[in-house]
Amino acid sequence: MQEIVLKKGAFLVADAHENTQRKGFWEFLQALKTDKLHTTQLILMGDIFDVLVGEIKASWEFAKPYINLLEELCDKMEIVYIEGNHDFNLSSLFKRVKIFSIKDQPIKAILHISKVKKEEIFLAHGDIFLNPFVQFILKQLRNHTLLSFLNIFNEFSKHIFFDKILIKQREKNLFYKIENFKNLAQKRYLKYGVSGIWVVEGHYHQNFILKEKEYKYFNLSTFAHKRSFFVVEYNQEIKFQEQKVSNV
Repeated sequence: MQEIVLKKGAFLVADAHENTQRKGFWEFLQALKTDKLHTTQLILMGDIFDVLVGEIKASWEFAKPYINLLEELCDKMEIVYIEGNHDFNLSSLFKRVKIFSIKDQPIKAILHISKVKKEEIFLAHGDIFLNPFVQFILKQLRNHTLLSFLNIFNEFSKHIFFDKILIKQREKNLFYKIENFKNLAQKRYLKYGVSGIWVVEGHYHQNFILKEKEYKYFNLSTFAHKRSFFVVEYNQEIKFQEQKVSNV
């Protein structure tokens, strides 16, 4: 299992779903660049773009300024990018940002509470531990050969294929509540095989914390909704403090 050190004051951002009509994440990055916001560590929890795929050239055009700025921000902070189901095979697009693909997830994040005390958090986008059929489909969608063929087809068709995907993504409702999400959260937590350790995911967009008995599960809200991100704080216990770009 991959490990990182999770720093106090780290920013967690999930599901920005950035596109030509939604530019909140760009404003967030500009706030980091101009020091209106400050952190030493930025954790991107996946689905930061509606579509960004390493093999699909058409997806780079919109994302290129973001990629360049994220690389530039690495001068000021550590940036960890946990791939989602909308943004994957990204290692060829970044040099300095640390990329964690679906096969690397969950990531074990170590928090050094004091010189003698440390705690662990498990981080993942949220599209792991799904049913076998869905897992198979997701694996095929990340296949390099298939994506390379789709890229050729898309370029030949003058981006008709890619443009249809973008239109469909823009029509999706990102701001929904899942009924009985507590039950799903409990089931997801058990799949990690841990007890009393925080599991943090995106993907479901719920802004939901389950903290009782052996369960410690946090599902982040979608940044695209209210431009919310979360700051990791800890003294006696770990907390996730919500902030909004609009409040900066």
